[in-house]
Amino acid sequence: MSAFSINHRSIAAGACLLLVLLTPVFAAAAAVRHDVLVDMFVWWNAAYKQKDGFTEAAFSKYFTDDAILRVNGSDRSKGLKDLAAHFRTIQARSESVEIELPFIDEFASASGDRIFTHHFVKAREKGQDSRERVMGYAAIRDGKISLINFVSVPDSVAK
Repeated sequence: MSAFSINHRSIAAGACLLLVLLTPVFAAAAAVRHDVLVDMFVWWNAAYKQKDGFTEAAFSKYFTDDAILRVNGSDRSKGLKDLAAHFRTIQARSESVEIELPFIDEFASASGDRIFTHHFVKAREKGQDSRERVMGYAAIRDGKISLINFVSVPDSVAK
């Protein structure tokens, strides 16, 4: 047998080894879900840390002009201007806020017009740490968020 002969067992073993080595890479890539809600929260976490991060223009990348933010049945803001003002107020009164990513759970409706989530938000205000458990959905219209409808309840702070 020459040095250039094909050894099928070696090829099969090499292919199996390659699959074993690449499986964690493929699994990690599949686990990172990118949709407008996740992308918005990635942006939000970064914007919070910037003095001028919460602007109407920035929110318009992820939200419709008439977007509503509803938490625990109460409309907190309506429209881009209101969204920016609402979150600038939170930014001004708190020391830190972070939406924990990846979400505990997330899935989209069959039609794709709703993204459901279960996640935590941790914050620090006046030296006190807090953590909220959040569940609900974002309504999607034309690729942007038109409604966030969340239920948020206090959760114990992880030590």
